[in-house]
Amino acid sequence: MDLNPDMNVRELLPQQGRFVMIDRLRHLDETAAVSSMTVKGDNIFVDGDVFSEAGIIENIAQTAAARMGYIGKYINRGEVKIGYIGEIKNFVIERCPRTGEELTTSVEIAGEIFSTLMVQAKVTVNSELIAHGSMKIAVIDTP
Repeated sequence: MDLNPDMNVRELLPQQGRFVMIDRLRHLDETAAVSSMTVKGDNIFVDGDVFSEAGIIENIAQTAAARMGYIGKYINRGEVKIGYIGEIKNFVIERCPRTGEELTTSVEIAGEIFSTLMVQAKVTVNSELIAHGSMKIAVIDTP
């Protein structure tokens, strides 16, 4: 389903303040989510005008987290859960984006075992694939 562009993505994430790495959750369904984010110069993962590899990885994790947050809050009428990156595998970063560029991040749930999600991710800038790989995310209830 395509989502309301005015939705406050911060309601879907346990991360807050300057650590939010997505601007908008654009689409979600049973097995996938798509987010967007424009890289800004004041982002904590920007050095000079380059968004770092760590920022790209956090952007992917938060895309998966926003999907889980939406499902938890609006579908299950519950709480937003906390996720922790458990493993990063077969990850390739072709290039790091620069300030002003908009990332489109897609995550697909490849599997779910108990409270661990396995996701396949790709990050593009203007249809150029800049990063891809897989990640395991452990999910816990908020304290």
